[in-house]
Amino acid sequence: MKHKLLKTILLCFPMALASCGNSAKTLEQVKEAGVLEVGTNAEFAPFEYIEGGNFKGVDMDLITEYAKSIGVTAHINDMDFDSALLSVTKNKVDVAIAAITKNEKREKTMSFSKPYYSSNQVVIVKETSDYASLTTVDAVLAKLTQNQAKIGCQRGTTGQYYIEGDADWEFDGIASTECKTYDTGSLAVLDLVNSKLDAVIIDSAPADLYCQKNNGVKVIPNVILTEEEYAIAVNKGNNSLLDSINSFIDTIKSNGTFDTIVSTYFGD
Repeated sequence: MKHKLLKTILLCFPMALASCGNSAKTLEQVKEAGVLEVGTNAEFAPFEYIEGGNFKGVDMDLITEYAKSIGVTAHINDMDFDSALLSVTKNKVDVAIAAITKNEKREKTMSFSKPYYSSNQVVIVKETSDYASLTTVDAVLAKLTQNQAKIGCQRGTTGQYYIEGDADWEFDGIASTECKTYDTGSLAVLDLVNSKLDAVIIDSAPADLYCQKNNGVKVIPNVILTEEEYAIAVNKGNNSLLDSINSFIDTIKSNGTFDTIVSTYFGD
């Protein structure tokens, strides 16, 4: 089923967004156009990534299924994470889906669907480091502060706000540490492997994959920094499209379709 779904996706780059309209399209206008313009950052497996020239991942299958449900094609535009969010507010895409955490700060500039997935921020460290044996959040944060640690994260994500501190997110920040941002989480983990960082803070699902693919690093067990929920972003106040997406989420959660999509990438 996964491969059939992905055939409906057209691979393109941000320059294609120039052809998009300057005002948000309602549900009916999306249907008339026959295309749902989607912004994403395809560097966040298992939610969005590119393999063999095709978009794959939980989010990619989900948004493709939604497009099919309203009789249109999902046109995926790959860009960096901040641009994916900005493209919604500028009406250059109809929706953004990129493991986006729904929160009050982002709700000031865009509207969000019902949450479809719950996640959290975790800490990746080298297996031989002083941090690897710690067992509580307080102990990890205290050690990072004590060591004036260099901590990596993907730019524009919850991890960055957690490290640097952000009043809107109600994060105090990690004192006396340096936050180093990267275009992708995988680049941050690579620098951790090469001893250029002391830790990486990122969402739990990609963290597990990065640790599987890179020897010598691990997620600190049972240390959960945040609990958050992913949602689909649309232009602020685009209620017709938002209501349609919310109805779709209810349907796929109740009929087992979402569980099937998740199990494709996470297993049972």
